[in-house]
Amino acid sequence: MNYVLTVLCLILAGALAALTVRLVQRRRQLALFTRQLREIREQKQNRLIRVEHFDGETIALAKELQAFVDEEQLLIKEAEEERQAVKTMVAGISHDFRTPLTAAGGYMQMIAKDQGLSQRSRSYLDKAISKTNYLKELSDEFFALSLVEGKGNEDRTVLSLKRMLEEVTLAQHEWIEAAGIQFSADVTEDSCDVFANEVDILRLLENLYSNARKYAKSRMAIKLSRMDDKRCELVFANDGKLLPMSDAESIFKPFYRSASGDTPGSGLGLYVVKRIVEKYDGEIHARTSGNGDFEIKIVFFTSFR
Repeated sequence: MNYVLTVLCLILAGALAALTVRLVQRRRQLALFTRQLREIREQKQNRLIRVEHFDGETIALAKELQAFVDEEQLLIKEAEEERQAVKTMVAGISHDFRTPLTAAGGYMQMIAKDQGLSQRSRSYLDKAISKTNYLKELSDEFFALSLVEGKGNEDRTVLSLKRMLEEVTLAQHEWIEAAGIQFSADVTEDSCDVFANEVDILRLLENLYSNARKYAKSRMAIKLSRMDDKRCELVFANDGKLLPMSDAESIFKPFYRSASGDTPGSGLGLYVVKRIVEKYDGEIHARTSGNGDFEIKIVFFTSFR
């Protein structure tokens, strides 16, 4: 009797040990599946699902996971191809619009010189010129946006943010002086090198100045400073139209318009700025005091000093 019990105990112990080993193997395999799926998701790369324990259920699960990954990667590829096609189409349409709009604007400016126009005709012409200028600016911003989205890492180089800011700032002197704007600049001696595409940074700076030109009433200020070994901060500030504090971040939304309804511009300029900042993993925020003082702050991550 004791012999039979001993044998049964040994059989049960062996079965329990085998079950424990199998459970451990299953847990290790599930952990491996989880790690592989996370790496595929984070790195956005397609790869074969590896299997360590070749039992039927595990192999079946691996096949289903592989089918899911393959289908997901195919959808991502198709979505990227469609996105590229849309960007190409937008760039083409924007480019095609710019030439006739520029020509139309030129013809209207010539008509405006005619001293024989009636007051009503001149009023209509002024509205037509305004709408044409809006369409041209909108077309330009769409074209700029398509360029921003289309540039890859191969187009990047080391750029001095300080040098580019100073060059763009010099080009703004005429309108700042004509508008009687009190202007101040506080620019660091550090070059604030960034690894970026020159067209992107140029567009960003020009759009920031364009926004200030539309809204600044009497004063504006810019500041470029190094925060630490890895970051530089750019600040554009000006007085202007009263903007609710709760709406400050809304200015980065495409086609944003203030409640007054008379906001000039295309509504895309600061959206393009935001997309450029995000493209280079930077940070951008807007702040208003509620009495018309307005500030845009951008943090660039730098790799070179």
